Amino acid sequence: MILLKRGDIWFANLDPVVGNEQAGKRPVLIISVDAFNFGGARMVVVVPLTKRNKRQPLHVPVKAPETGLTVDSYIKTEDIRAISKERLISKTGEINDITFREVEIRIKRLLGLE
Repeated sequence: MILLKRGDIWFANLDPVVGNEQAGKRPVLIISVDAFNFGGARMVVVVPLTKRNKRQPLHVPVKAPETGLTVDSYIKTEDIRAISKERLISKTGEINDITFREVEIRIKRLLGLE
């Protein structure tokens, strides 16, 4: 069994998509709690990363060394989705607690949970 933890960054195949959803094979951040990730559900809740800086207030910047990626990226907190664990390809890295807190703040703002 693969261990999927909150704060991990994995490459995932997000195709097929509809409309403006983030597509293709790309990094995603697991945001679901570990009790869910380790349980019997065959899903995880993720947000994708992009290398394009669109200066969106909901995006959280991360440096390449932290993520295990080759380029600095932006966590797209507005693009929350549940995906099958079967979409996950390989783990690239993880983010630190400070960065994850920034992700949580932006998700709370997006969902009106502040």
